[in-house]
Amino acid sequence: MRARDFAVAFAVSASAVGCGAEFDPPSELKTLRVLAVQKSAPYAKPGEKVDLQMLWHDGSKQAPRPVQVGWFSGCFNPPGDLYAGCFAQFAQGGPPGPGGPPGIDVGMGDRFSFTLPGDIISSRPPPADPKQPAYGLSFVFFAACAGKLGAPPEGEAVAFPLACYGPDSELLGADDFVAGYTAVYAFDQYRNQNAIVTGFRVNGEDAPGSCIDGACIDTPLLETPDCGQVPCIAACSDDGGKDCPEIPIGPVIDPASAEADQISVDAYGKKYSEQMWINYYVDRGGLKSELRLLNDATKGWNGDYATKLFAPKKPGPMTVWAVVHDNRGGSAWVRQQLLVQ
Repeated sequence: MRARDFAVAFAVSASAVGCGAEFDPPSELKTLRVLAVQKSAPYAKPGEKVDLQMLWHDGSKQAPRPVQVGWFSGCFNPPGDLYAGCFAQFAQGGPPGPGGPPGIDVGMGDRFSFTLPGDIISSRPPPADPKQPAYGLSFVFFAACAGKLGAPPEGEAVAFPLACYGPDSELLGADDFVAGYTAVYAFDQYRNQNAIVTGFRVNGEDAPGSCIDGACIDTPLLETPDCGQVPCIAACSDDGGKDCPEIPIGPVIDPASAEADQISVDAYGKKYSEQMWINYYVDRGGLKSELRLLNDATKGWNGDYATKLFAPKKPGPMTVWAVVHDNRGGSAWVRQQLLVQ
């Protein structure tokens, strides 16, 4: 997984590679990947319910195939604010199961909700830096499995308290199993909103057929789109290579998305705004830049955040994703289908 928004992947299995091995660019989705987890409240309040939704894509040759998504929460203020401290908390109640041990909320599907404790801030010591506001911290863990999620094999040392099994009960590896976590900070007086994405542009024109945030979860990709439903682009014999014509693409984002980092202002008198960036992904073809700056903490908004697409060789539908992140846990996204002719 190469998602941002405070999400970190866990290596469940690895394959040995020799010197000189060539790797696919991170922007090319050729395996099961989690691209982002969006929180309804990246900065939440004590006692607040937080809704989460996951953007994932299965780029494997076996797709479409069933993918099981699981979540579990219940880790609050672990020692040192480290996610690893959560596993000790979970172990006190046993590994997560269908109903979950006491104190752990378990859910299945692309969406999940949990509620922060009312004392998540008051129950922890104040920050070592007296200028820093008091806060609480919650970790929510997730997993996407192209098979069936279950408990790890008994007696095996693993980095994550869930495993992914294939049809013959074999353990599946990193191409078919993605696991990670996302952090939710709690403050009494601070908020952070997700970016406001309103559309997508191809060659400078508003593109039909895009979906935004949760609509992408509810709206399946078109199997046989036409040029009236999605933008059409010309195939390129270089198959996504840099000799292909450059096609400008990018999301439409409201500049009001860039918020002041009010903690920096209040604590240190620094008039910083949040840092924001865009990760671009494709299921085929290529990109000139897969990462673009959207807002700089001191210089502000960057209007030149689009990238360039290199078309694939084979005609047919293709998909582009633009995922907007900020350095305070916010995320938003847009998915755009294209038709290669």
